[in-house]
Amino acid sequence: MIENQFPICTPEIPPMLGRDQVMHRLVAELTKVSPSHLSVVGARFSGKSVILKELAKRMRADGTPYCAVIEWDLGHKTPKSEQEFISSLCSRVGEGLKDAGQDEYGDYLLSVEDDHYAELSNVVDSINGENLKFLMVWDGFDKPLSGGNLGRNLWDNMRELCLKDAVRLVTATRRQLHDLIRDEKSVTSDFWNIFNGIIRVAPFDDADIDSTLQSLGSYSFQSGAKTELNNWSGGNPPLLLALLNGICSQKTSGKIDNNDINRAAEYALPQVEPILKTLWADCSPEAQDLYAALVENGNLALADTGKEEDQELAEKGFVSVKGQRVTASCRLLERSIHGAGPDAGSMARLFGSWDSYLANIRALLERRLSHIARFDERLFRLVARAIEDIPAYPDDCLNNLNGIRERALNIIWQREFGSSLVVPPEVISYWTEPARSGLRLIKDMMDRNSWEIPGDLGLQLRMLQLLTGSYNGFAPKAKRTTKDTYVLLNAIHSYRNRNQHADGQDIDLGVAVAAMMTCIELLACLAREQPQT
Repeated sequence: MIENQFPICTPEIPPMLGRDQVMHRLVAELTKVSPSHLSVVGARFSGKSVILKELAKRMRADGTPYCAVIEWDLGHKTPKSEQEFISSLCSRVGEGLKDAGQDEYGDYLLSVEDDHYAELSNVVDSINGENLKFLMVWDGFDKPLSGGNLGRNLWDNMRELCLKDAVRLVTATRRQLHDLIRDEKSVTSDFWNIFNGIIRVAPFDDADIDSTLQSLGSYSFQSGAKTELNNWSGGNPPLLLALLNGICSQKTSGKIDNNDINRAAEYALPQVEPILKTLWADCSPEAQDLYAALVENGNLALADTGKEEDQELAEKGFVSVKGQRVTASCRLLERSIHGAGPDAGSMARLFGSWDSYLANIRALLERRLSHIARFDERLFRLVARAIEDIPAYPDDCLNNLNGIRERALNIIWQREFGSSLVVPPEVISYWTEPARSGLRLIKDMMDRNSWEIPGDLGLQLRMLQLLTGSYNGFAPKAKRTTKDTYVLLNAIHSYRNRNQHADGQDIDLGVAVAAMMTCIELLACLAREQPQT
């Protein structure tokens, strides 16, 4: 018997199985006359790292346009600042060029001590002058984007670098790049527009499965057995490979039928339980509800399901969409959820211990967020992305607060003052009466004879305090915004300052949860204040 012939979760990246179509497209895009910058997008455990590793290997072979391939796993030792990012990139490119035999350029970049971007740009210009190219492969690009510490200036510089013929870039993320950016100003950088196409890494298709099964030459899979492999795994790579390991643990060769697959599933389920729990936690509450409905009803009409929920589940292999019907397609997940028992929703099970709290608090936050009408997609994405860092990365979770605060204030001022963003005359008249005109903010605006919304977000909060009547001696003059909205925004401002000036003190998980609940209830207030259309 052979156990664990296929590595599933190991520190080392395993060899690629299947994925011929994905690899063909990547190679074609990178070796055409004008190679493209590419964004590879796929769910957790979909095999993005495996694909990028194989791509780097192929692009290092003779006959490709690239003199060097620079691999950078940004999910580990992630740069925390723009300077650290540029410095690390300069070193990575230097090492990659040196390893590829471009010693002069490599040694020079490795010796740079300051002004890293300018020096890197100069080297790229020199490489370009020799009609050479190098390829950068950035895996785990989600991590630096989720930190919120990298601003527009960095991405504008990256765009200038990548527009040079000598550089081509491939990134790998779990979501599209625009959905991952936390910093509001970074969203407007043209860097995100350099990618000519998104290459999605979906679950294994029939060709991928057939290619994988060919590596098990001593086995003969009956047609029904292949169908059962899909029914149990949904084509999700680690789930499928766990089933194959189960088969190898039972037989050394021979025909494989449905019963063999079912026995392999019993073997595999305990091993893949952590993977299933992680993937299930990655699903939004709406997607989880849809899956439960599909299990209960067998299938549903495509028109009766949400497009985003369909995509969330399909990219993990949890559902299949055929024609106009959506069907649950991962029996291992169904068994895992069923194994939670009849008291799966009880308070004691969900929050009765600290470990239970850690396992379930994110789902609670996401469920509350799902109650609120989505009046602004960008703001909701910022909050949802921050919640994803609960409970593992409470510090990273609060990195999103600046973008949330800025976006919320933009929405408020548009509602209150319109596109002019100027305080209305009736409010000016009230604020400039003697009882209130001595307040510093008002006096400064009177002295400048300027009533436009200030750029400083702290001053904007101060102005909102006055507008909502949250300051002693001021009556509310806001058309829609309530005192509750000001109080919540002010709290978010305080949480943001706590995170920006941590002084080495880590953010406690409970504090991060409180900050996220504050953000969610801010969205609820803004939804209630939304003008009716």
